[in-house]
Amino acid sequence: MRLFTAAQTRAMDGVAIDAGIPAFSLMELAGAGAAAEVRERWPVAGRQVLVACGPGNNGGDGFVIARHLANAGAYVQVLRIGPGKKMTPEAALNLRILHNLALPVFDVPDFEVLGHLVPWFDEADILVDALFGVGLDRAPDGLFAEVIRLFNESPGLRVALDVPSGLDSDCGQPLGETVRADLTVTFGAPKIGLYTSPGFEWCGETVVVDISWPAAAEPEGPGVFLLSDARIQDLLPRRRRSAHKGNFGHVLHWAGSPGKAGAAILAAEASLSMGSGLVTVLCEAGMLPIFMQRFTEIMCEAVSPPDRPVPELGAILAACEGRSVLSIGPGLPVDAACGKLIHELVRKCPIPMVIDASALTLLASRPDTLKKAKVPVIITPHPGEFSRLTGLDTATIQKERVGQARKLATRLGVFVVLKGARTVIAGPDGSVAINPTGNPGMATAGSGDVLTGLVASLLGQGLPPMEAACCAAFLHGRAGDLASQEKGEAVIRATDLLDALPSALASLEL
Repeated sequence: MRLFTAAQTRAMDGVAIDAGIPAFSLMELAGAGAAAEVRERWPVAGRQVLVACGPGNNGGDGFVIARHLANAGAYVQVLRIGPGKKMTPEAALNLRILHNLALPVFDVPDFEVLGHLVPWFDEADILVDALFGVGLDRAPDGLFAEVIRLFNESPGLRVALDVPSGLDSDCGQPLGETVRADLTVTFGAPKIGLYTSPGFEWCGETVVVDISWPAAAEPEGPGVFLLSDARIQDLLPRRRRSAHKGNFGHVLHWAGSPGKAGAAILAAEASLSMGSGLVTVLCEAGMLPIFMQRFTEIMCEAVSPPDRPVPELGAILAACEGRSVLSIGPGLPVDAACGKLIHELVRKCPIPMVIDASALTLLASRPDTLKKAKVPVIITPHPGEFSRLTGLDTATIQKERVGQARKLATRLGVFVVLKGARTVIAGPDGSVAINPTGNPGMATAGSGDVLTGLVASLLGQGLPPMEAACCAAFLHGRAGDLASQEKGEAVIRATDLLDALPSALASLEL
């Protein structure tokens, strides 16, 4: 599903109007569709419904839903917040219809009047937020901020029209006081901020209502997409009946060091579990006994003697011959010698690379090295590693995850998997995907190493880099969700993700 910015949705609305669809008709479709979504979920006959309307078109949508819910038997009260502000012609016409039908509409010009109405918020079974739409670019203040606070304190069900008031519909950041909705009914097209982090937490369930925008109104060029079961089903590779292990890639992991063998083990086992035909861990000779005691199906290859934890570049390049993909980073030492080798390896590696963990930290001194790679590169930073690569603080990154991931991908010419709630995957062409799977229980040691192994496996099996990253992120999160259902979020371990991966794949009904 493609997601859109506020500017894009306003442009699509304009295309519809220019095509001859009246703005009044668009408003009617929006409000009527929202009413239908409410009625589909909850009984409304005989229920108390409070609709708070702002002065713009979002308020007009509120007038329409109020009429339809009243027609369905609800006891509806409409509040016009800040009634002195000029309304659009379409909103004014819908207000006049409410007056003609003798439906109760109350003007709320100031705090004194609002104070008398506080019990209405507490008594409402359903509250409809029609204060602000996608055009909001500042924190709600004054009377509007107080209405939002009363909404959030009410025990009733909260429904937001188009966007929860107070939420930035592009980046998903609360601008100030923000409605915390149980249901968000968005109009025409889904907005990015409703699906990325932290915006999705304010929306409750989100549903899109068709308001008859022409298909031709959709903008061209790279877009932002929300991953889904159906999309991942289409992308994942199928196995021919005549296939053999050589058809499914040979993944190399240069990973692990004394005290950090677990990172390499998790990454390698994730690659094997994801279907790689062959998996080899490259390590110093002193690590071989540790790995060989653990591995059965996975191979190990020493690329340096025990007294030299950092191998020669030639040893790594030689190991790449005939292999499909190289993953570097999990559990590697963070020192100058290793950093020098990683910068050289990025420039000369002959096979696609997946870079994570320590390798990203070591590349942060000269991230432009990534521009010199001769092969596709996927990097999988968490916000801290992303901060080191860009020089931005994590708060800035988290405020605009989609935009920042896209900027880094296009600047360095790599594929970026920005980990965290609603992981963002960005390609060097500007395309972006948001992953809806996963949960806070996955914020645990080794979880990222598992993701690295999944990405490397799918890349080695022949998926294009963007598709490999998207499938890996989605399945990683789905495995975490299944592990959470079985054990609870607080006790998930990275090995639980490996155990749940077969069920995650089975959930897609491949």
